[in-house]
This record gives sequence, structure tokens and C-alpha cells, in this order.
Amino acid sequence: MSQEALEEVLRKASSDAQFRNRLQTDLEGAVRGFDLSAQEKQQLRTGAGDRAVSVGAAPQRQAAAYAANAYAQNTVDAQNTVDAQNTVDAQNTVDAQNTVDAQNTVDAQNTVEAQNTVEAQNTVEAQNTVEAQSHPD
Repeated sequence: MSQEALEEVLRKASSDAQFRNRLQTDLEGAVRGFDLSAQEKQQLRTGAGDRAVSVGAAPQRQAAAYAANAYAQNTVDAQNTVDAQNTVDAQNTVDAQNTVDAQNTVDAQNTVEAQNTVEAQNTVEAQNTVEAQSHPD
């Protein structure tokens, strides 16, 4: 028995509708290029190819499709989990960037205010100097 060959058949069935249909209509022909034992072919006929799926007494033509569809759904679920995590990561990156941008805005505002304070102080000092020079004691 070759568990890898059986898994390869299930992977192909999960992504290839023509192959999946051929499994249902001509199982022997569909798996001819795969190194499957008679027992593994029987597992595909009865729906036991995917151990996570219990199809019981499903008709022979539907058994392979049930196993392949379950495998495909698990693949989609895993991809959706990855996509959701990437969305969270992207949002966290945006939030962090917005925090940096907000801090930079505050820093820039503080710099402007400090510059204005220095300029106002210099203006006051200059005015005091002018007044002192124009009013000798």
C-alpha cells in the first residue's frame, strides 16, 4: 500500500473537477497512473480513502467524490484561516503605522509650538531692548 499515492489521488480530486468526475465514472482508468493497491482502490470506491470522512454505505459512484470533497473543504478551511490571519496582521500593521503617523504629527506640532515660543520670546526680548534704548534713564 502507498499512503502517499492515495493522498495524491485525493489532492488531485480536490482541485480537478474532470479527475473527480472520472473517479466516479471510471475509477480504474482514473487511478491507472497511481501506484495504488487493490485495497486502496476499494477504499476509494467505498469512501474510506479519506480517513476523516465516514461515508458508510454511500453508493460507489459517490464515495470517491465524498472523500475528495472533504479533503477539498479541509484545504479551503486551512486557506481561510491563513487569509484571516493575514488580514489581522495587515490591520495591525496599519494600526501601528497610524500610531507612528499620529506621534509624528504630535511631534511636528510640538516642534512648531516650540519654534513659535522661541520666536515670541525673541520678539519680546527685541521689543524690550528697543524700549530700553529709546528711554534712557
